[in-house]
Amino acid sequence: IENSASGMGQAFAGAAAVAEDPSTIYFNPAGMMYLEGTQVTLGMHVIDSNADFKDKGSTDLTAFGVSQGGDGGNAGDTFFVPNFYYVRDFGDKYKIGLGVNAPFGLGTEYDKNWQGRYASTNSEVKSINFNPSIAFKANEKLSIGLGMNIQYMEATLESKVYLGPTTPDAHTKVNGDNWEFGFNGGFIYELTDATRIGVHYRSEISQKLEGDVKFSPQVSPFLVNRDVQANLTTPSTFSISMTHQLNDRLTILGDITHTKWSNFDELKVVGDNGATVSMVEEKWSDSYRVAMGMKYQYNKQWILRTGVAHDETPIDDDYRTSRIPGDDRTWLSFGASFSPSDSLTIDVGYSHLWVDDAKIEEAVDIVKSIPGDEGTLKGEFEADVDILSVQATWKF
Repeated sequence: IENSASGMGQAFAGAAAVAEDPSTIYFNPAGMMYLEGTQVTLGMHVIDSNADFKDKGSTDLTAFGVSQGGDGGNAGDTFFVPNFYYVRDFGDKYKIGLGVNAPFGLGTEYDKNWQGRYASTNSEVKSINFNPSIAFKANEKLSIGLGMNIQYMEATLESKVYLGPTTPDAHTKVNGDNWEFGFNGGFIYELTDATRIGVHYRSEISQKLEGDVKFSPQVSPFLVNRDVQANLTTPSTFSISMTHQLNDRLTILGDITHTKWSNFDELKVVGDNGATVSMVEEKWSDSYRVAMGMKYQYNKQWILRTGVAHDETPIDDDYRTSRIPGDDRTWLSFGASFSPSDSLTIDVGYSHLWVDDAKIEEAVDIVKSIPGDEGTLKGEFEADVDILSVQATWKF
């Protein structure tokens, strides 16, 4: 959701209705009708995640001659996520725009010899989304917007393979990428001069990632470099937002978003020979995110923002894996907008996310060629996230 610094400051409350700058292209393209003239927004988000595993009785793997290993260190990392948005008039009745952002991403990376290395050492997903959009006013109260999404996705999955008590582990790396298409659209309706609601839908995108799996070293007939593919469907989202201006200074904001994560049932990588290279049951569930916030017009140049949110995890305790050890998140956000002139606005937003402790009991295939060799990675992840967002908007 890190696609607007102004939205970050209020925990993205009211995101589909607030329409303050061109980042509305992502949250609801109908909001372009509330922007004057030509506007450009450039943003950057610095996401610092921390995730520490605490062992709670993982299976002792020494029966296979495998050293137990450590807890993996901090599996989080620091990520930089840029955004770009452009909006302009198109004739007398329309607005057109382009958004470029990264709606899916992040990952985990553990110490190479940690005790869960046969399940995961490194996982990374990156995406780039191009979102051309158009908006128009159906009448004095109703604005409608539509957009196309041209999305590139790239995924990397790495782990270790056990080769024997006297042989160093092999390293396996799966890479895949793909381009695919989707759409988004929504409307904003003004109930009164002080109150409006926004409704926005973003479609799922069925990605067919194609790439390869590589093993190093290739000392076993079961470890063969080959082309692979994996199907991954990104979730659709449906949001209802509200803004209400209490007086000439204070506006309250609300939002509820449903994310259809139940499309993510398994992570299956298949080789070009039809054989399954790896398969992990995910069985994610649909989830909700609820946010409330406010913004305060301190004076002509300054707007102050704050917000809170509860972000529900789609991951069931029975299917949580070390690749994605997430749980429910609670947001607390602060931000400010500064306009040194009528043509420039600088936004800064900060959020701290408290992540519930995530329990894990993951079956780990130790020796790929021996059935029934599974160990168990059992424990708990303690995690939190800090996000700092900055953007500049120019009006022409």
